[in-house]
Parts: sequence; C-alpha cells; structure tokens
Amino acid sequence: MNWFTSFEKDLEGAFADAESILSSLPTRFRGQAADYLDKFHALKENRSKNYICYLLPYWLKEAAGTELKDIHQFTVANLLGMMYYHLIDELMDEPDQKSKYQLPLADLVRFEFTQMYSNYFVAASPFWTYYRKYTAEWADAVTRENECDFFQENPVLVAHKASPVKLCIAGSLLLTGRENLISTFENAVDKVLITLQMLDDWEDWEKDLKDGSYNCLISTIQKELQLPNGVRPTSEEITKALYVQDVLSRYAELANGNHNSLANIASMIPHLYHFHEYLRQNLQQGAGQLRHERELLMQGGLEYWLSKNMIRS
Repeated sequence: MNWFTSFEKDLEGAFADAESILSSLPTRFRGQAADYLDKFHALKENRSKNYICYLLPYWLKEAAGTELKDIHQFTVANLLGMMYYHLIDELMDEPDQKSKYQLPLADLVRFEFTQMYSNYFVAASPFWTYYRKYTAEWADAVTRENECDFFQENPVLVAHKASPVKLCIAGSLLLTGRENLISTFENAVDKVLITLQMLDDWEDWEKDLKDGSYNCLISTIQKELQLPNGVRPTSEEITKALYVQDVLSRYAELANGNHNSLANIASMIPHLYHFHEYLRQNLQQGAGQLRHERELLMQGGLEYWLSKNMIRS
C-alpha cells in the first residue's frame, strides 16, 4: 500500500490544517465540524476511509509537476469538499433525522473550500468551468440515482456521485499549464470511482437492500434474474446468487475491465493505478472466498464446520 503509506506524514499535516480552518468557524459550529471531519481521519483506526479524496493530489504530483505546497493546499480543499458533500448527501438521504445545524454547517464548509481555490484561480480562469462541470455531474447523479439503473445503462454516472473529487485534477494541471491532460485523468479517476463504488456496494448490499438505496451488486443480480424494472431481488435471492450462482466472480470481471482501461495512465499516475489494483484484488479475493465456501459445502457440512472452527497451530 505504498499509494497510502508514502504520504502518511503529508496527510497528518493536511488534516491538521483542515481542523485549524474548521476551528475558525462560528463557535456553535466548531465542535460539530471537528467531530464530523474526525469520522474520516485517514490516520485513525475505525474511521471511514476515503483514500482517493485524501491522496489524489499527491498521486498527481509527478504527472502534473505540482509543487508540494500547492498539493498540500489542494488536499486540504479536497478534505473540506468531501466534508461538504457528505453533509449534503446525508441531508438528502435522511432529512428528518438531521440537526438543524447541518445545512448551515455545510454552507460554511463550502465557503472555506471554495475560498481555497479562489486563492489560486481568478474568476475568469477555466478552473471555474471545471468546477461547474463537476458540480453538475454530481447533482445529476444524486438526483437521478433511483430513476434509472445507472450501473447497467451508463456506469460513469456511478462515478459522478463523487465527481467533485476531480477538482484537484483541474487545479493541479491548470496551475502547471498541462490542461491537455485533464480529460485523460478525469476518465481514469471515473474508472477508479466506479470500481470503488462496486466494492462498497458488495460490502453494503444488505444495508442498501433494507434502506432501498441504489446498489451496483443488487442491480447486477436483478439483471441476471431478469426481474422487472423496479422489482429488487430478495435477500434470499441475493445470497443464492452470491453463494450458488457465482455472481460475484462475474461482477469482479467488470472491475478487471476497468483495470485494463487504466493501462494508458499506469506510468503517469502509478499510485492511482496501484490503488485500483488494490480495489480489484479485494473483489477478486471476495469472489474466491465465496467459491471456496461453496466447494466446502459441496464436500459436506462437517468439512465446512472444521474449516470455520479448527484452531490452527
């Protein structure tokens, strides 16, 4: 995991600066803001990790030619931007369960991360065209999520739910005069974001099924079972598809396709490429584990019980 461990010290500084910015918010919002950021801290245990958000500015360093001080600022901006969009997403998903302070807090945070980019790019800069583009992609994706089958019809829409993470691509490349690379790097990050969502959806399918949330794995099983539009598979049907019909192996093959499409950036952004390999391997290993458990069950319940319960020396 060199794509992470190589930057731990840098991330420590970025989180500290983000915390410092949040400490300057109006008093009644400071504690909530600090607690919310802490939920995503890259260097603390039992936190929700959003590696690509934290690390993408560092991964782009060589290809973009960005100076370390600028990478640091874009990373802090990404942290605050991530926080803003998570706050808004939560409000959209569960509006009745959120504090009245969450929306004004989100707006305060949005001001801070936008201000950081304003320090680099004047109003006439093409950066703000990219800002508008990524915001529009995000808005379209999160409002249409339950209106169409993203993963089957247009998988890039799955990635667009996290489009604002690409702000650091536009910022880094515009800053060093390499705007011609923006499209290539956008497409690469979109592929990684699709696989990242696929992995998350495999891990969260039970919760998403219960909540009625869109889920790429559930969509895949729904298609394989040829269920009518709007009819989701039951928990039992999903379990059978995973353990008996080997659907996770076919699902993981889609991630293999994404990985192959990243070959053109492997030498330019090797850390991004290796991060995707890490995601792909997680899906492959999950599929392999399910196959192994199915084979044990076919050999008989005793052997399966022994594999789960034997203490190995």
